[in-house]
Amino acid sequence: MSQEFVSAKYTYEHLTVDYVAADGSHLLRTGGTIAWRFNNPGNLRPAKTGVAIYGAIGVGKTKSNGEFLIFASYEKGRAQKKALLRRKYNERTIYTMLAGVEDKNGNVTQGYAPASDNNDPEVYAEAISKQTGLPTTKKLSDLTDAQLDTVLDAMEKHEGFHNQQSTRKEQVVNTTTVTISDGTKPKANLPVKIDIGEASHHTKTDVKGQLPLIAHIDIGKSVSIFVASVEGEWEKIHNFVMSDKSNSFVLFNNLRTFTAPTDLKAVKSSTSSKRTPVHYVIQPGDTLSKIAKIYRTTAEEIKKDNPQIKDERKIFPSQAISIYGAGSLQTNSIEKQSRPKLEQLPKKKAEHVAEPAHTATAVAPKVEEKKPPKPPAEQVELARSKDGKGEPIALLQPDQQRAPWMAVAISEAKRWAGKTEDVITETSNYHELIGVKSLTSLKGTANAWCASFVNYCLSTAHPSYAKWKNPQRARGVAADSNFVEIKTPIFGAIALIGTHHATLVYAKSGHDFICLGGNQSDQINFSPFHKGVRFFVPVAYQEFAKKDIEKANTLSEHSAEELNKEFGIKVKSKKGNATR
Repeated sequence: MSQEFVSAKYTYEHLTVDYVAADGSHLLRTGGTIAWRFNNPGNLRPAKTGVAIYGAIGVGKTKSNGEFLIFASYEKGRAQKKALLRRKYNERTIYTMLAGVEDKNGNVTQGYAPASDNNDPEVYAEAISKQTGLPTTKKLSDLTDAQLDTVLDAMEKHEGFHNQQSTRKEQVVNTTTVTISDGTKPKANLPVKIDIGEASHHTKTDVKGQLPLIAHIDIGKSVSIFVASVEGEWEKIHNFVMSDKSNSFVLFNNLRTFTAPTDLKAVKSSTSSKRTPVHYVIQPGDTLSKIAKIYRTTAEEIKKDNPQIKDERKIFPSQAISIYGAGSLQTNSIEKQSRPKLEQLPKKKAEHVAEPAHTATAVAPKVEEKKPPKPPAEQVELARSKDGKGEPIALLQPDQQRAPWMAVAISEAKRWAGKTEDVITETSNYHELIGVKSLTSLKGTANAWCASFVNYCLSTAHPSYAKWKNPQRARGVAADSNFVEIKTPIFGAIALIGTHHATLVYAKSGHDFICLGGNQSDQINFSPFHKGVRFFVPVAYQEFAKKDIEKANTLSEHSAEELNKEFGIKVKSKKGNATR
């Protein structure tokens, strides 16, 4: 069994496929035949409908021969060719499988290798017969699996899968990937310096908190990673040595800075200032009274401003509400007289945790050494105190740390309100929305979209989290170092049901986990699961997840029926739990 890969990209100028493994290593394959380079012994192409054959991890566009599917391994590609013969040509003979058949109107139904595609099906069929000992009039349906395998061997030989062996070249490139997090969310746009030997490279983390991939070009060379301190100096947070294995590190850095206007002058306003709300996402365990206390208002005021809340005892995590609070109700305005002054919270030393590796892009080019800019600070809006005594107070947005991707899932669930995938597809194709362009249809059981929905929620949340490799495949979450497995389910955890369904944990009901996900009875809805479940969270979220696990009863008790009704989801008749 050859190694399986999770993604692939083809560059036709260099006739090279860049395969990426789950451990972050790359395999660069060049030369040979297209079928060999692409792990595609059947020379299978993307369907015109856009639905990729299951197991394909990419599409390669050749210079002059169109597009072909790229498979995770040779075995995966061969299995799909075999499945295609059984599915489409099983009732044909070896010859008519290749040549096609005429219908009663004289029209030829397409074959696997028809004369219209510059093939000679008669010669092809005889070659198969000579190698296998099977007559060309033998129906595929009459063949055992072992006999069909001999037909596949003969087809590979005739089509030249193993030709040009002298030109085949493969090179493994190991890598290290670094993610920087505050323990809850990725640290995006963070200035970083990477020293590789004597050379220095300046870069920044991306929106997922990740640095550009560091390729192990020189085994044994030392690599050091620095972040900018508040004082504007480079502070080393990790170092490692390039090895013959791929690595991935998650570095935790809790330093945060804030700015606030100084020299404030109170000015009486002749008219009431416009009410501007804070948009608050309800967290597990919240009550209106608890939220009201934070914002110096009352539960009744919050209910008045949010008519969708009918019963204050029934508020649900990840619902968004508008809160005006004491600071927003002031009639006094603030005149800012000077530029913000930098202040800092107590500094905590960064820690690191090693994880299996994954992939990214090449490290940034070297630039001239320079003093790092000070880290960007968060703006804090100030307001007069409620009793008008003149002391400024800060109306801070609480750090709504728990699984921000759940707010996206709730929004999508409410948006589609129980519509089925044929309706959803007309507007939202979650495969396309996460960048899997080879899948342009949500229809059909072979084109499950549960994983694409989860990755859409992760990647469009604020902050944004990394998608897993092969994001259209549910089981991909278990093989990707962007995610870590946890034993105890928490709110927002990614639940992997068996190997073919991914969904998001929302609540519990007895022994069931109530999960919000896509492709659950062809809808976005709440469904119960309890067997064959594993739980995962993004690496950037794992420190917060550990704290959440330490708390008792982090999941609220709700039935799937109650939640679907609350969020306006009309669930169609089910035939058991969704599995795709």
